[in-house]
Amino acid sequence: MSKKSLKRLLLIIAVLVVTLIALSARLTAVDQLPIDYDEDDYLRAGQLYATGIQQGDWSVFTRENYRTEHPPLTKIINGLVMAPLPPAPEIPDRPTTADPSKSLPQPHLDNVRTAHAIFGTLEVLALALINPLAGLVLALHTWTIKYTSQVMLEALPALTSLLVVVFYLKSRQKRSFNLWTLLSAIMLGLTAASKYPYTLVGIAVLIHWLWDSWPGRSDDDTRSIGQWLRPIVMWGGIAAIVFFLADPYLWPDPINRLRDSISYHGRYATTATEVKEKNYPIWQQLVWLAQPASWSSDVFPVQPDVFILLFAVLGLKRLWQKHRVFALWLIILFVFLLFWPTKWPQYVLMLTAPLALSAVEGFRAIIWEPLIHWVRRVRSDGVKRPTRQQVKLAWRETRQAFPWLVPGLIVLGFIALFPLIYQLAMSFTDLSSLSLRDGMRGGVWRAVGQGLTGQAKPVAIALFEKNSSTQVRYAGPQVLLDLLSGSAADLVVFEIVWTLTAVSLQTAFGVGVALMLSRVGVRFKGLWRTLFILPWAIPEFVGAIMWFNIFEPTNGWISLLLKKPFPWQSSPTATLLILLTAALWMGWPLMMLAASAGLKMIPPDVYDAAAVDGAKGWSRFRTVTWPLLLPVLTPVLIIRTILTFNQFYLFYVMQSNYPSWTLSTVAFSFFDATSRYGGQFAVAAAINVFTVLILLVMVVWFMRRSQTNVAEVY
Repeated sequence: MSKKSLKRLLLIIAVLVVTLIALSARLTAVDQLPIDYDEDDYLRAGQLYATGIQQGDWSVFTRENYRTEHPPLTKIINGLVMAPLPPAPEIPDRPTTADPSKSLPQPHLDNVRTAHAIFGTLEVLALALINPLAGLVLALHTWTIKYTSQVMLEALPALTSLLVVVFYLKSRQKRSFNLWTLLSAIMLGLTAASKYPYTLVGIAVLIHWLWDSWPGRSDDDTRSIGQWLRPIVMWGGIAAIVFFLADPYLWPDPINRLRDSISYHGRYATTATEVKEKNYPIWQQLVWLAQPASWSSDVFPVQPDVFILLFAVLGLKRLWQKHRVFALWLIILFVFLLFWPTKWPQYVLMLTAPLALSAVEGFRAIIWEPLIHWVRRVRSDGVKRPTRQQVKLAWRETRQAFPWLVPGLIVLGFIALFPLIYQLAMSFTDLSSLSLRDGMRGGVWRAVGQGLTGQAKPVAIALFEKNSSTQVRYAGPQVLLDLLSGSAADLVVFEIVWTLTAVSLQTAFGVGVALMLSRVGVRFKGLWRTLFILPWAIPEFVGAIMWFNIFEPTNGWISLLLKKPFPWQSSPTATLLILLTAALWMGWPLMMLAASAGLKMIPPDVYDAAAVDGAKGWSRFRTVTWPLLLPVLTPVLIIRTILTFNQFYLFYVMQSNYPSWTLSTVAFSFFDATSRYGGQFAVAAAINVFTVLILLVMVVWFMRRSQTNVAEVY
C-alpha cells in the first residue's frame, strides 16, 4: 500500500470513529436528558402535521404552523417521523413561559429526538471530512450534544448551514456556477426554512465570494461586473426559491405571513417578559460557551467546553489565515449574538462548527506544534548542551551570588510564597469564622495532613450555607476543581471581558494622548502631562467615591441632572459601561507616561524610512510606531492587567450587582463575616488561588505573544 493510500485509509477510519463517538453521545443524550423548554411546543407542532398526514389532509402543510415565529421545515420533519406511529393524545397548547412538561407521549418523543440526533451526527461527519479533530471537538461539545438530541429547531439548520459552507468551498475550485454551487444554494434555502438566524452564514459566504472573485484580481481576469455578479445572484435566487418551496405555510399569503413571522422576533426580544426577567448581559453567550450543559453530569461525562472556547480564541488568527470563510462565519455570528437581546443558550449552536475548527487551530498553535518542534529538536540533538567548563563557571558564579540572593528569597518566601501555599492549604479545608480559632492553632495543617494521608474523608462544602463546625476539617480540592471546571463561568467571563476591555481602552486613550503631545507645535506639554497624571495619583478608593457620587442611582449628579433615578445597577451592560468609564479615568495616565517615554526613544530616521516606503497615518502607526512602542509598554500592560483583574475598591464602592464582580470582590464577600454568606475563609482562599492561576496563564501568554511580535519586527 502506498503512503498516499495509507494516509487516506487512516483519514477514513478517523472520520468513522469520530462519527460513531458523536452518534453514541447523542443517542445517550436522547435517552437520558430530561424534557426541556420548548420540546412540548415542537412535538405538538409535529403532531399536528402527523395527524393531517394520517387523515390524508395534505392541506395541513399550508394551514398549520404552530409557533409561527419559526419556519415549519423542522416541524414538518417531526410530523413525518411521527406519522407511522399510533396516534397519541394531543399535546396541550401551553404558553412559552410555562415550565417544561412533566411527560410527553412515547415513543413519539424518542423517535423525534433520535431523528434530530442523526442530523447532529451528520453535522459532525461533515465537519470531520474537513478536519477529523474539529469533528471530534464538535462531537463532544455539550451544548451541541444537548440541543441536537432534543426536540428543538437546532439540529437541521446547524447541519444545513455547515453544508452551505462545505459545498461553497467545493464550488470555488471552479470559477463558474456548478453543481456544488447549486447544492450550496439549496442548503441555504433549507436553512432559512428551518430557522432564520442560521441564514447569517450566507452573509459570510457572500462576503468571501465577493472578495475572492473580485474582477481584475489577476491579469487574465477580463470579466465584466455583470459576469462577476451573475453566479452570486443565481445562488441567492435559487436559495430564495428553495426557501419558499420548503415553507408551504407561506404559499397562501407569502408577504403577510413572512412579515408576521420575521417581525415577531424583534417584538419578542424587546418586550417579552421572560427576556426582561433574565436580564442577561451582553456577553452572556460567552458564558454559555465557557461552561458545559451540566444539568446532568451522567449525560456528559466529558465536558471540554471551556477549553474549546479558550483554544478557539487563541486559534482565531490562524483560522482567518487558513479557513477565512469559517472565520467570517464565526465573527459575524458572534457579533450578532453579542447584540441580539434574546440570549438563550441554544443560539450558540449557530457558531459551534466554526468554533470547533478554530479550537483545533488554537490547540495546534499552543500545544501540538510546539511539542512536535521540541521532540524534533531533542531527537536531532538540536539542543546544545553546556560544556563541563561552562557548568563549573555557572556553579561558581551562583555560589558567589547566593549570599546576596538569600535575603531577597527569604523576604519573597514570607510575603508571597508562604501566603500562597497557606491559601492553597486553606482551600482544601472548610475553614470558617466558627473554626477560625482552631485554624490559627494549626488546624489547617492538621486537616490537610489528615486528608492527604487518608486519615480523614473530605467533607462537602455548601457555598451558600454557613459552616457549623468549630473544628477545621479536610474538604479536598472540591471548590477549586468546581471553579476550574467552569462552575463560575459567568464571573470568569465578566472578569476577562472587564480586564481586556478596560486595559484596551486605557491603552488606546493613553497612547493617543501621548501621540498628540508628541506632535511638533503643541505648547505647554509639561503642564498637560502634569494635569493628565492627576487621576492616576489619586488613590483608587477616593476616585471610586468620586465616581459613585456622579453615578449614584438616586442622588448622584447624573440622576439630579436627569431629574429622575438612574438605575444603572439593574443592567449588567450599563454597569459595565459605568465601571469602564471610571476605570478609564483611573488607568490611562500611566499608559500615557509609558507611551510618551517610548515615543522619545524612537529615532526620527525610522519615520523617514517609512515615509520613503509610502507609510503614513494609520499604516505608519501599525507597522512602525506600535511595534517599537510595545517593548516599553509590555511591563506597564502587565501591571495594568494584574491591577485591573484584581480591582476591588471600584466595585466595592460602586456597589455593582452580581455577576458584574471581579473575583477579588467575590472572594471578599465570602471572607467578610458581616456579609450574608461571609466567614467562609476556605472558599475565599480557593477563589484567590484560582485567580492567581488565571493571571499566571494570562501573563505568560501575553509575554510570549509580545516577544513574538517584537521578534517579527526585528
